Formats: sequence, structure tokens, C-alpha cells
Amino acid sequence: MKKNNEGNFRTFWFKYSDYELKEIDEFTYITPKEASKVTMYDPFDVADEILVDILMVGRYVEKDALDLAADGIMKFVKKYGLLGELTYLPLNTDILKQDKVYLPIGNLVCDKETMSTSEYIKLFLKCEKKQKVIIKENAKGEIIELSVENEANPLAIVDRPGEYAVVFSRAYSECLVWIMHYARTLYQTFEAIENYNKVEDAYTKQMYDNIIRNFNPSKIACRVLMGNKKEDLPILEWNFNSLKLAIDTMFALNETSDRRTVKMCKHCGKPFASDNLKAEYCSPQCRNQANVYKSRAKNK
Repeated sequence: MKKNNEGNFRTFWFKYSDYELKEIDEFTYITPKEASKVTMYDPFDVADEILVDILMVGRYVEKDALDLAADGIMKFVKKYGLLGELTYLPLNTDILKQDKVYLPIGNLVCDKETMSTSEYIKLFLKCEKKQKVIIKENAKGEIIELSVENEANPLAIVDRPGEYAVVFSRAYSECLVWIMHYARTLYQTFEAIENYNKVEDAYTKQMYDNIIRNFNPSKIACRVLMGNKKEDLPILEWNFNSLKLAIDTMFALNETSDRRTVKMCKHCGKPFASDNLKAEYCSPQCRNQANVYKSRAKNK
């Protein structure tokens, strides 16, 4: 994907070298391991891989193969990091400067639409760690200090609001079911777009149309940076509030491009990536099986 827009994309995300599952209050959370190391990368360098991996997880969930989905999610976060739900979800921004967080109706993180900022942040600090996130409040409940113990937090090298110190810390966690739900919703949208022009009955068409319209990423921000040399092209630097929003953008760009590199296999339905614009199958095996079925159909 980035190769189709070379020179116009720049963003970053952080990931840890290893993650683990923890059962807390009947929910399963994913969190960095204590001894894991943090690294920074550009998600757009691996955009096609990210899309295929998260869509495969969504496909597993859609088919109720939850063990495969859970295994796929663990592989996903080890490669790309957690989604950054803490900064993705709120309707307001720079939440540390405000005493309340406003959340979408029906969100999975909590059953509230409004809550205090400190209460909200603590939803993502479920896993006990040696490293602590310290939140100090005044008498009004406003956060006057947020800091992460015993670590040179990666936030120090980037220009981001203070709440990202939590997202990029070892103390941060996300619930497994949140990621499953997101992956499934993304896959359903992918399936609806891919099959939209292949169906003829009005009911299915309307169902696909509703799914596609419900995909509505918000809070995408960017800025233009000029190059250091005269011959350098301007750079479009995306200011994503989370890996999740970056994925939303990758998906939207892929599905609306005439050079789609992530597609659905015409035979088995799996998502796959290919530089070949005419590619319709994820593997030679699927192409051969499809040709066999076509041949049999002609001979009947």
C-alpha cells in the first residue's frame, strides 16, 4: 500500500517484543511481559501484512473458530502491538486536560457514556505489574500528574499527549474480546465490499450496504511537512491516535483504490495480499480447484 503512495506517508507506533494473557474478573486481557523490550516502527511499512492478519482474525471470529482467533490475535500483537483502544475510543481528545471522558454509545470497554478520566484510564491498567502508572488528582477529581515508574517511556521521543504514556507502557492492557469484536467488524465490512456487486437479491444488497455505511472512522488528523532539500516531495504525516485508527485508514485506502493489494480469494474467501492487480486467488491450489469446479460445471 505504501509503495503506491511512496514518500507521502509517515507515522509510528510502538510494540513490545512479547505479550501474555491474564485472566481477570472473568475476562482475558493481553499485556506486555515484564521483561519485554519496546521498539518503534511505521505501520504503513507493513500495511498489507497488518490488514491480512487482522482480517484473518475477523474471519475466524465470524466462523466461530474462537481458539484460532485468540491464537491469531496473540501473533498479531507480537508483530504489531496492541490497538491503542484507550486513545481511540474517547469522543474528546487530550483527555488528561479534561476531568471527563465521553464515550460512544454501546462501546465494549464499559457500560457508560461518560466517566472521569482517571476512572477511564484505570480500565486499561488491569494487569498488576512491577511497573506502575501513577495518577494524582486534585480535590475536583482532575488529573494533575500522570507518570510511569522505572522506565524511560517511549513517549519522551515523540510529540503526543500524556495519555500515550499509558498506552506505550508495560502496565497497559487490552481485553481479548475487544480485539475480536473489532476484527470481526472489519472482516464483515471487507466481505460486504468484496461481494457487493456479486449479489443480486435486494435483501443481501441492503444488508451489505448497511454494514459498509457503518464503517465510519473518525478523528483522522494529518499535517504536511516540507523536505530538507529542494527536490524533496512534501510529506503527509498522519497523526493517528492509535494503531486501530491507522488500520481503519489502511483499510479505507485499500478498498477505495484501483490498485487494491489486499483482496478476498475468489475460491476460499480468505484475505490475501498481492502486487498483481489481476490476482483473484490466494494460492495456486485455490486457483486450480476453482478451475476444476468451472470445468465440471461446463461438462454437466
